[in-house]
Amino acid sequence: MNNWKKAAVLWTGGKDSALAFQVSLNLYDIGRLVCFVPADNRQFYAHPTQLMELQAQKIGMPIEFVPISEPYKQSYCQQIEAIRDSGTEVLITGDISTVGGMPNWIEEVAAGLVEVYKPLWESDRHTILDTLIANKFKVVCSLAYKKHFQPTIAGRYFDAKLISELKQLPIDACGEQGEYHTWVLDAPFFKESVQLEGTRVVDVDEYCYLTYEQAI
Repeated sequence: MNNWKKAAVLWTGGKDSALAFQVSLNLYDIGRLVCFVPADNRQFYAHPTQLMELQAQKIGMPIEFVPISEPYKQSYCQQIEAIRDSGTEVLITGDISTVGGMPNWIEEVAAGLVEVYKPLWESDRHTILDTLIANKFKVVCSLAYKKHFQPTIAGRYFDAKLISELKQLPIDACGEQGEYHTWVLDAPFFKESVQLEGTRVVDVDEYCYLTYEQAI
């Protein structure tokens, strides 16, 4: 029996939180996924909670959707305190870098409550993308902003061709500044993959996003 600290992965359903999970498996006793969500239950095209629930089932791990409301910092601190009190010592995040030059939000709101582990922090973006392919992650782009991608990459799977294109664009190749978002449909720690049926790409004002009729 090991003495690893009990940890939770901050789960978004995307490639970075999944890769952070993968590289932390031999470092912490990971017992659950945690996703902070708006208290009004509004959904986001890029990260639908229904898909995250299915991902958790495929991983074989519980997921907890934690409601957040204004004032946001106080709400985050209160919820992280509750997470700590339920036995979690470490929060694992897939954050790679600062967003918009701001300090890391999770570190700020978790200060003095739990440890924050950021295994991908300031990692080389090309290396991260190559690692996904090398470890056979199945990743699809769920949303992409038109100002960065013409034609859109929404609905495209991460293969050598797409990754090569991302490496050549004048953006954060991992989309850390919100250029695009992803869903992970399979990874080494999934017991079985997520299957999407009836997929289509929807074009709206500033972005395109992937939707589906059924996920199994």
